[in-house]
Amino acid sequence: MTKSLTALTTWSLFLGIGLLQAGVGLQRPLLSIRAEAAGFGATTTSLVMTAYYAGFIFGTRYVGVILNKVGHIRTFAGLASTASTIVLLQGVWVNPAVWSLWRFTFGLCVAALYVVCESWLNDAATNKNRGSLLSTYMVIAVASTMLGQYAIGLASASEFTLFALASILVSMALVPVALSSSASAPVGIPEPITFKKLRSIVPVGLVICCLTGMTLGSLIGLGPVYGSIKGWTPLQIANFVGAPLAGSVVMQIPFGRLSDRLPRRAVMTGLAFASTFVCVALTRMDGTNRLSLAALFLLGGFAFPLYSLSVAYTNDWLEQGERTSAAALLVRVFGIGSFVGPLIAGIFMGVSLSTYFYFPLCVFAVMSTYLCYRIFAHTAPPLADQTPFSPFPLRASRMVTDLFNKPKN
Repeated sequence: MTKSLTALTTWSLFLGIGLLQAGVGLQRPLLSIRAEAAGFGATTTSLVMTAYYAGFIFGTRYVGVILNKVGHIRTFAGLASTASTIVLLQGVWVNPAVWSLWRFTFGLCVAALYVVCESWLNDAATNKNRGSLLSTYMVIAVASTMLGQYAIGLASASEFTLFALASILVSMALVPVALSSSASAPVGIPEPITFKKLRSIVPVGLVICCLTGMTLGSLIGLGPVYGSIKGWTPLQIANFVGAPLAGSVVMQIPFGRLSDRLPRRAVMTGLAFASTFVCVALTRMDGTNRLSLAALFLLGGFAFPLYSLSVAYTNDWLEQGERTSAAALLVRVFGIGSFVGPLIAGIFMGVSLSTYFYFPLCVFAVMSTYLCYRIFAHTAPPLADQTPFSPFPLRASRMVTDLFNKPKN
């Protein structure tokens, strides 16, 4: 009976995460298209969309204070209701300043919801199922985001229907709390190691994590903005943003396994160079034909694994007891990169829309150069001492780091 309840709890949590991600995914093209129709402009729309990442960073940092005061279930219920309400209000009041505030608050709420869901997943994780839980979590999160984006074609963005649908999806994320067999989630939230200490041990992990956040944040976060300004159809926008996500699902595990057999920095360097060259090719494509989608698929396959590899490479240098707190810091650093990248890219897009691919191109080039310097100037841990690779979900809170680095018994 206990095992069946645990399985029910785990899969209900995956359902909740999927519904939440679908609601988040739907809002990206929806808000971008609606903002373009309202005449926000490229720079203003980019700033509005970037506010979500600022709220997410704030939420992952301070949600622990709220949880300790009122508990996981009340926090989850209150913030899920708030997030659902915010989605509806966005459809009622279309204003860039108001939307920025709501996007910030929505990001904060989503961060808290992730913390609660991941708390229960941590509680269910064992040495036997840890890897499968992480892989399932990553696949469900990405697949749900893609499905949410394709839901943009169900109705017109000028109507209220899609805002209502996104609100319903977020509200249904409450299901895991109702179905959980546990009275409450684990309270412990890992506190990150200091930035100064981690930088002194393994700066590569921090740098690559931040730069990856900048590139992926701009590519995925501003993709709908780019497409809506170019006048693409909702389906074309969904394809444009969905292709890199599909590439990440297909190619992340193979490249991760390759990094277990080769020096990890060499694999990251190859992926960084490959991402640079694909970005060069994409600057000469229209973004909607099959060749463009194939290139975007490859870009996602090359770029997304860099985040997981930076976490794995950091773990290669650390003791078991330091890995959870270090991974928690990397989550925050990635979040900062995801905020800064779209912010800078959005400003450039306001000057010229063609800079959309030039920004990640430059960042990937800097990343490639930095990795080459580190390879020639500093030795890495022996191949035999590398830790096994595990996929690390992009949109995760600090709680998933406990699942990622759960010590063996």
